[in-house]
Amino acid sequence: MKALLLTVALAPLLAAAESGDPIVRAPVEVPEQAQQAPAPAPERDLVELKRQTLPLRDRVAQLMFVALQGVYGPNNEDRTLLTQYTPGGVIIPMAVKPRAAAEYVRAIRTLGVEKEKGVPLFIGADVYSLTQHDESFLSTFVQLPSLLAVGAAAHRPATEGVAKLSADHLNVMGFNLSFGPSLELAPTLAGALGTIHTLGSDPKFAAEAGRVMVETLLANNLLAMPTGFPGGGANRQPKTPAALLTPRQLLAEKDLLPFKEAMAAGAPLIHVANTLVPTLDDESRPASLSAAVMRDLLRGELGFDGIIVAGPMDSPHIQRLYPPAQAAVLALAAGADMLYWERTGPHPMKAVEAVAHAVEHGNFDDALINAALARVLELKRDRGLFERPLPESKKAAALESKRAYPKEAYAVERRAVTVVLNRHNTLPLTNSTASVPLGVTGVIGVTELKDALKKHLKPVVEQPIATARRLGRIEDFEIFRLTSQVQGMRTAVCVLNHMRDYRGQAALIRGLREKGVQVVVVLVGYPTNLPHLVEADAIVLAYGEGIHCAQTMKAVADALVGRAPLRILPTAEDLNVAVGKAQTFDVRKVVRTPAGRLPVTIAEPFVAGHAVSYDPACAIKAAQWDFGDGRRAKGLRVEHVYETPGRYTLTLTATDHSGEATSGAFPITAE
Repeated sequence: MKALLLTVALAPLLAAAESGDPIVRAPVEVPEQAQQAPAPAPERDLVELKRQTLPLRDRVAQLMFVALQGVYGPNNEDRTLLTQYTPGGVIIPMAVKPRAAAEYVRAIRTLGVEKEKGVPLFIGADVYSLTQHDESFLSTFVQLPSLLAVGAAAHRPATEGVAKLSADHLNVMGFNLSFGPSLELAPTLAGALGTIHTLGSDPKFAAEAGRVMVETLLANNLLAMPTGFPGGGANRQPKTPAALLTPRQLLAEKDLLPFKEAMAAGAPLIHVANTLVPTLDDESRPASLSAAVMRDLLRGELGFDGIIVAGPMDSPHIQRLYPPAQAAVLALAAGADMLYWERTGPHPMKAVEAVAHAVEHGNFDDALINAALARVLELKRDRGLFERPLPESKKAAALESKRAYPKEAYAVERRAVTVVLNRHNTLPLTNSTASVPLGVTGVIGVTELKDALKKHLKPVVEQPIATARRLGRIEDFEIFRLTSQVQGMRTAVCVLNHMRDYRGQAALIRGLREKGVQVVVVLVGYPTNLPHLVEADAIVLAYGEGIHCAQTMKAVADALVGRAPLRILPTAEDLNVAVGKAQTFDVRKVVRTPAGRLPVTIAEPFVAGHAVSYDPACAIKAAQWDFGDGRRAKGLRVEHVYETPGRYTLTLTATDHSGEATSGAFPITAE
């Protein structure tokens, strides 16, 4: 009711602010004391000084968080916003290369607005989105693993490695804030498309991995802003808003758990999404406009005392409900500190004017503006944003070296690859089992996979399906072309990705098998189509996207030929053995390869945690057993006698062909 009354009271002002004319402000007279040195005032003086000296519209503008639109630097609209309605933070959504990103950040910081206002900017990016592009851009970034790959790897050292790698990238390019990680769980809604920007379906793993990422970012002098609170953002079908469907009584241990752990790790900002929250808000408002979500749940129940960033306020879903300026007023009234905008242009500027008008006419409490501004300024002061040096282009250019591909990123890609189907021991492929030539076809990564496989199998031939990328489906004439050229071929590897029309993919598999060819599917990206591809002899999952997938295909090749990394399976209880009796220990009973596991639930039997192993002996270079009683042994299968009763810890260390050692411990009770 309060929100409704506020809306009615502000209607004339909002109508004026929402007029079609672009807003261009006259230059604001900056008080003399605010024009002097750019360095911050000591301790809390910066906060008090700016609250007292910044004009109202400048104070409101400091509560805006805007994604800039320029590719190589701020464009004209970006510059208009930065100079006339200087926001508190900006996001750079994309850059073609690290050097360009560093120069982009440098251009923003040397524009003069930080010095003029006396307040530094949050300058953020989602490092994965920043670095991954389609064929319209010739990106020189090295390929970084997706969050879904991190979830599939489910390996703490790998998570720490990719988090440190992300922090290093952002720091070198001059960013001070990570727009992420996203802590929304994978969708539960049937028909939802899914996204690789998720850590998966398991809330406990997402919470652990999210905490590791936040801690690593903060330890490396970067602000972390986990996104997607309170969850459910992937529960959407085309042209419909997302909805959080988890029952209220289960939220604490499901969707909210990753955010609770991120807060415990010290996340200073939390992003609240536009997700509908019917189990939390009786008036069916989006989370970004809901006092029940931001004030009651996030501030009250969970005790978050950092900065709440709500939005995007200019998303199509919000605009179907309210004009963006009106949504901005409602969001701030409901408990948001900052408002996120997906574009520059008139909407953020009109929002500043609408909020300022509301304050000036007594329809909005200025104390809310000052309280939010204080949180923003205090964080910028406490994290020393003024002291951060400008980025150096030469250092950023070093990130472009694909020859020195980061081992942390490749470790995640290798550990993420997952086998979910392996009929008749189709995998691993060898020259004797696959026959020659081995064929590789598909819609992405065909050449990259062929090149990686040629190091292990010969000959390997390729037949890309070029039209599928443009059309979004595999046409009948392509299936006819491919199935007409398989004479003498025993095995075909089909690299597929998510397509709304999965029928062509299924028809290709069926057509090849009818020709007597065994089919191995490599499904790349979010595995929505997995249930429709089960006629294949084997299915392997990888979790990247885009045309820059060389490292993903290299990791897939390792898995296809039996050179994947290892996972030692945990045990839930002690193993009981008899004193004085020889016991046999076999790596095949406790080691799985490939190491990846399905991170999301698609449909039975493909549920989160599902994975299929082939014989790990082919992937193990060495195995060492430490029996915990002072004796050791080497080999895939060993015998040992415990001579004295007691409890022991048996430790197995298995080394794969890449030299990576994986260890696991097993409690033993000898009686």
